[in-house]
Amino acid sequence: MQTSFISTQAITSAMRQSILSMQSDLAQAQKEQATGRVADVGLSLGAQAGQTVSLRGEQAQLQTITDTNALVSTRLSTTVQALTGIQQTAQTFLNNLTTDQTGQTSAAVIQQQAQNGLQALIAGLNTTLGGQYVFSGVNTDVKPIADYFATPPSANKQAVDQAFSTAFGFSQTSPSVGNITPAQMQAFLSGPFAQLFQSGPASATPPSSNWSDWSSASTKAISSRISSSELVDTSVSANQPGMQQLAMAYTMVTDLGIQNMSSSTQQVVLQAAANATGVAVQDLTNIQANIGTTQQRISNANSQMSVQMNILTTQDGNLENVDPYQTATRVNNLTTQIETAYQLTAQLQRMSLAKYLSGL
Repeated sequence: MQTSFISTQAITSAMRQSILSMQSDLAQAQKEQATGRVADVGLSLGAQAGQTVSLRGEQAQLQTITDTNALVSTRLSTTVQALTGIQQTAQTFLNNLTTDQTGQTSAAVIQQQAQNGLQALIAGLNTTLGGQYVFSGVNTDVKPIADYFATPPSANKQAVDQAFSTAFGFSQTSPSVGNITPAQMQAFLSGPFAQLFQSGPASATPPSSNWSDWSSASTKAISSRISSSELVDTSVSANQPGMQQLAMAYTMVTDLGIQNMSSSTQQVVLQAAANATGVAVQDLTNIQANIGTTQQRISNANSQMSVQMNILTTQDGNLENVDPYQTATRVNNLTTQIETAYQLTAQLQRMSLAKYLSGL
């Protein structure tokens, strides 16, 4: 009969390997208990692992669009705030123009109001958000509107001065302004002066002064993807007709020398300014209405994407989530097994031949 011997060292080594394996399982179980998800997706799901990767990819895409929508909404809110200020100032100016035509407001007062309005318009259209100009269209790094009151004179100021001098043979500050007839002023306002506020080609032969002397903005609006299937314009350009009309109205009252004009010629200017301001106010109203529609579309898109992300999260969870009760039981069992193994290992390490022979 052959007897086999197993040394205490072999038993201890086997026990250590078992402990290491259980410790690895315990670490994995504890991770699953903490995260609520399987520790190794590929190992646990096998062929279904690709499905969970796809679900997470869709979630990430929707979350990115949602985050972008937050930035777009902020830009639109800033745009609306600036437009509201511009429109309110324009409406007040229009009311004052109507009053002035009854002879109740002096030319000096209405001229100062126009100057204040033009300064407010320039400041409003040069509004920035995060270092970007909100009324520059896609040219967000370019200041859209030139400062008419800059020193030295800007191109738009020089263009107005040149047009006036060419039409009448003297400057706006000349006493001869009083000799301009209503018909002459009407022809100037509807002709050379109006052309200064019209968008024209980037280059012309011969070169002509137009809205490009005022604006460096792009007419092309920023397009933003607000959902996986919707692409909308989310900016307003300073090149909108309403902006041009309002700039023209303010400028004609500010800088054509109305204080030196005859009463009848002055009324021609004020009436033209009132007409242009009325058109501008209506256009500003339409612009804000369009922005409101866009904001509502973004809100609706966010709501739909939120629902979609919840569905994707549920589907992903069905694949990756673990049962918290089963996981807790597994952690407890492994902990108990490891503690027991440690106790057995300690007992084996205390065993020796000398103790056995001595009966200890």
